[in-house]
Amino acid sequence: MLRGIVRKMVPGSLRASMAQARRARRDSGLLLARRGGAPEADFPHALAEIVQEIKGGAFLEGKLANIRLGAARLDGVVVAPGETFSFWALVGRPSAAAGFQLGRSIRGGVAGGDIGGGLCQVSGIAYEAGLRVGLTVAERHPHSRDLYTEAERFTPLGLDATVVWPYRDLRLRNPHAIPLRFGFTVGDRTLTASVQATAPLPPATIEIERTDQEGQRHVRVLRRIGDGGPELISDDIYPVMPPA
Repeated sequence: MLRGIVRKMVPGSLRASMAQARRARRDSGLLLARRGGAPEADFPHALAEIVQEIKGGAFLEGKLANIRLGAARLDGVVVAPGETFSFWALVGRPSAAAGFQLGRSIRGGVAGGDIGGGLCQVSGIAYEAGLRVGLTVAERHPHSRDLYTEAERFTPLGLDATVVWPYRDLRLRNPHAIPLRFGFTVGDRTLTASVQATAPLPPATIEIERTDQEGQRHVRVLRRIGDGGPELISDDIYPVMPPA
């Protein structure tokens, strides 16, 4: 309780600077993937492709602009063996000066508008793509609430990955002996993520176990790689967002 009171007394800009400093200390010596990379032709083996609809709703134009900008910054990123894909290291701070707009977001369990709102769809599709090619999850955060109806949902619950600069990141490490190339494209109302490699890898399948109870949803995500047994990826409980 005292920590929460003190936190509210500290200006947001100072809290963000402190969070950045903590990240920088922890990241010392960590191999992070960078923007740019090799042409798609150098990665002839297609491993995964995911297509999502970009749903309508409040702040749609800003959401579309943010998704296009975020996807462009991630398109073509190559994650070498031992490197980590960090969403914020690649996309950068979502500020108006960087071209990001007001889009729909959820903070503290409350839906509203924020600069960079909508980027969670980009981080979520990157998360699912990484799971499907056997990447190791170094950091991933579920949404604090389930604010979508089934008609509004663009990805299965449990495959979401919320990002809040600079506090919550999506980080996926490449444990393979070969590099992987991520591709992202945005259509009129679709977002596509793909992963290619220089050599084939064992296929990965994802199983989602979901139990709905009054006021919350319990979701477990398991992964099987090749002929291996199930690996528990996440075990989350989502309070349900009441209808507006």
